[in-house]
Amino acid sequence: MEFNSAEVQQVFAQYPSPIKKCLLTIRKWVFEIAQQNEQIGELEECIKWDSPSYVTKQPKSGTTLRLSRPKSNATEYGLYVHCQTNLVAEFQVAYPHLKYNKNRGVLFDSDQPIATDVVKQFIYLALTYHCRK
Repeated sequence: MEFNSAEVQQVFAQYPSPIKKCLLTIRKWVFEIAQQNEQIGELEECIKWDSPSYVTKQPKSGTTLRLSRPKSNATEYGLYVHCQTNLVAEFQVAYPHLKYNKNRGVLFDSDQPIATDVVKQFIYLALTYHCRK
């Protein structure tokens, strides 16, 4: 999938190869999930907090979803949302075995296969967050 923003493409290019591969797969799923769900509407891909971010433009159905990696671990990557949402807390109830970054995101290890269903559910919940409130 092509990039509309050279800045976003540059950030992805800077990630280590295993993390970049995972995050590019997740990026593809973000757009697929948005296209498959009318309530999500149009997405904007941009940089927020130095990370590729996905914002629902019209309608404003969701919270910003960021794809990034914590600086503290060379093999981890995460899906992050605004810390004032209750999305991570809800997810912790459903998936207590996962690793979390406080109330901001869910972390995964690039040395492990992507937890496809879990990641797709988190994407959907983030992009429809305001629809469900």
